[in-house]
Amino acid sequence: MTKSSQDQLARDEKKILKILRTNGNGSIDDLSKQCGFSRQKVWRIIKKFEHEKLIWGYSAICDDDAMNYKHYTMLMKRSTTPLDKKVLNEILTTYLDDLLPDGIIEIEDIQYVHGLFDGIFTFRTDSLVNAKKFCERFNERFQGFVADIQLLETIIPIRKQGLKNPQLKKQIEFL
Repeated sequence: MTKSSQDQLARDEKKILKILRTNGNGSIDDLSKQCGFSRQKVWRIIKKFEHEKLIWGYSAICDDDAMNYKHYTMLMKRSTTPLDKKVLNEILTTYLDDLLPDGIIEIEDIQYVHGLFDGIFTFRTDSLVNAKKFCERFNERFQGFVADIQLLETIIPIRKQGLKNPQLKKQIEFL
């Protein structure tokens, strides 16, 4: 394959990824029309992405307010105590949703980051009380490994996973 054909393929793949990020449940026909590619080409590229684990999965972007949820971000700063293998394995292999019973917490993202904090956890629950309980239980479970936790509540989601909030005009009055 020549360099120019490799470059074109990379551009085509990026175009498909961009559309999938904002419409992951679109049909192959819809995606091929949006891209201007054949149905077979779009299908082949998507299967390649799934096989290579470039695409981890597909999810719906939901309106938390309509579902009576509130969205929170927990910022976690590690202590200087090194993580032992047991703790590290627990963090990497559990969803941490079990810190509160009966599905009270739905964890959205867990990210290890570099900066003022070491971890970012985004989740939804029905109340600030439950969000605080989650932070307390997290601190208890990983006692000695956590130096600080900060809890933030999302007031207005402006964008989620790259999509503009369709209710933004109504909610902007709040600002």
